[in-house]
Amino acid sequence: MILSYEELGLAALFALAFANGANDAGKSVASLMMPGPSGSPPKRKPLIWGGVFTGIGSVAAILISGRLFSVFTPQSLLRTTPGYSFVLAALAGATLWILVATVVRLPVSSTHAIVGAMVLLGVYAFGTSGVQWGFLFYRVVLPLAGGPIAALAAVYFLDRVTRRTAAPGKERPRLMRVAHWGSGAATAFARGINDAPKMAALGSFFLLANPSEAAWVPYSVVAVAVFFGSLALGHRVVVTAIGKHAPLDQVQKSKAGAATALVVSAGAFLGAPMSTTQVHEGSSAGIGGRRKIIASTLGRMLLPWLVTLPGAGIFAIAVSYLGTMI
Repeated sequence: MILSYEELGLAALFALAFANGANDAGKSVASLMMPGPSGSPPKRKPLIWGGVFTGIGSVAAILISGRLFSVFTPQSLLRTTPGYSFVLAALAGATLWILVATVVRLPVSSTHAIVGAMVLLGVYAFGTSGVQWGFLFYRVVLPLAGGPIAALAAVYFLDRVTRRTAAPGKERPRLMRVAHWGSGAATAFARGINDAPKMAALGSFFLLANPSEAAWVPYSVVAVAVFFGSLALGHRVVVTAIGKHAPLDQVQKSKAGAATALVVSAGAFLGAPMSTTQVHEGSSAGIGGRRKIIASTLGRMLLPWLVTLPGAGIFAIAVSYLGTMI
């Protein structure tokens, strides 16, 4: 073998994190790229902004998201310890699904892709008895499903509190702009501490023989790859994400971003995995306050469960099957 399993695993981790940055990082700052009264703002600066803070969050996850890391190790999700080829196939399946979605400008949930790749490949390789279904339901499915609901509650509470403390009739455009960019940075940072441990948990599987490296190398790989993924392809999904955003003013966008960052960061610290994409959609719909928009947004949140999760799983199974044929 030209490359060791350790090198292959880190390369596969880099590819997954690159795809994650391409599809996800831009969504954190999509509201910064929406046309305003002065026209369409440049897209490059917000993408760099989002990529940098997602990368910083990915490194900070080493200290913040230890519980979330433990949820996504193969040993936690499966009843048996898989081989290197299994984890490589899972990484490849999730990566391919996210990259294909990015190319066609479709925002997807990386969390659902990772879960789908691991679980469906686990069923394919070990049967239904090979998956920790109880652990999966209580530690993964429930937090994922509850994230958007928590976002609605958080943005409602934040909106009520800030309305009471805001001085009536005083609008400060510069302050609102700073708050808007700050909420984008907070959302990107939260995305980093939420997504990095899920990917690093798979990458660390290839470094079990080197515990000292397993603690920081995967996170470093993820941070670098997410940044470059955001710069290279982040603009593709942003176009679609902007079209799906509820019509909000700058203050509402800032509140939606702050609520997203709060909910996702809390989940990462507590070990409750969430889809930052879905949480942000929930908070944006909630701050809009229209029942029709909220209902439509919640309806769209079924798509990752019905499409992304099985799609990434099928890709992982296909990669595993092709691997056995070579």
